[in-house]
Amino acid sequence: MNLTRSAFTAHKSSVEAARELIAALEGADPRVIVFFAGIDHDGAVLGQALEQRFPGACVIGCSGNGEFCDRGHGNGGATALAISSAQVGACAAAMIESGDLDASSQRAADQISARLGRPLRELDPERWAGLALLEGARGNEERINAAFGDVAPFLPIVGGSAGDNLTFSGTWTWADGQLLRDGTALLVAEMLVPFRVVKTCNFIPSERSVVVTRTDPARRLILEFDGEPAAPYYARALGLTPDQLEFSQFLEYPLGLMIDGDAWLRSLVRREGDALFLACAVVEGARLNFMQSTPLVEDTRARIEQVQKELGTPIRGAIFFNCAYRMIEAQLKGLTEPYHAMLSQFVHVGVHSNGESYLGHINQTLTGLVFG
Repeated sequence: MNLTRSAFTAHKSSVEAARELIAALEGADPRVIVFFAGIDHDGAVLGQALEQRFPGACVIGCSGNGEFCDRGHGNGGATALAISSAQVGACAAAMIESGDLDASSQRAADQISARLGRPLRELDPERWAGLALLEGARGNEERINAAFGDVAPFLPIVGGSAGDNLTFSGTWTWADGQLLRDGTALLVAEMLVPFRVVKTCNFIPSERSVVVTRTDPARRLILEFDGEPAAPYYARALGLTPDQLEFSQFLEYPLGLMIDGDAWLRSLVRREGDALFLACAVVEGARLNFMQSTPLVEDTRARIEQVQKELGTPIRGAIFFNCAYRMIEAQLKGLTEPYHAMLSQFVHVGVHSNGESYLGHINQTLTGLVFG
């Protein structure tokens, strides 16, 4: 028996979408509900409806660049996943406001700790997991992830940045009965079943690497590689001039920070004069590899199969954060249907995100929580 249940609706009306989601989840015994919806939806209507119908559940959700689950996928509708009380024990959620992130993160941690009856720092990382829906339009993900490390250094926290159809004009998140336009939702749950964090990208390092020698971290700009202007250097490595650089090259040739053989991608967004604007901050002195792509569907399938072996039990549910760059790659290569069909071997919910989070902020990656 599968203890998780998913729901999908293409309705653009938030009232009608809420009705469809609730109807699909009828009969579930949820301890946690995670929902994602198009930016034009009223997240408060969706969140309140789910909380009223399932008063025993912690409800958390955010806007995205597209939403998906094993029952369907689209852009502008809504989807939800109900996780049962047989899979999750104690749980609590709180909202982090974007103003004073350090103080707000500590307040959220204190609030969650009080509700759980124990400090976050003392939670067993083998039994507890955190889910984070980050504000995704203001470029604060590095600071938010750093705050997570301060308040809960041992807790595995995985998540992604809320989306707004890639306009970066403003996102919304919902948690603890509250909707914020510039907030981050954090949920901490006691997992009663085996679980694993998923992180995969369909890129491997090439032999070429560079050292970042000058940056503007506040603006996520790389100014120099190996002491040379960044944009001309990057273009020359691809056999192009700076004026020939287009989004297609940035999509196909991201940069990667390699740690113990594992890639943490830093995606390029655009050229700004001789500088390169990235979707992720990079520190001076970092050595980055030029990356080369591998097949998207096959890479993801292999990682999911590996996680299932690690679980030692069939996957009964998953929450995914799929980078919008991966969404675009799938669309350009005609892989949208095969990609979602591959994920739909088990019950899941997901959002195309403005970035992903696990031990920091990353790009062009699939992150998530998979459980038995």
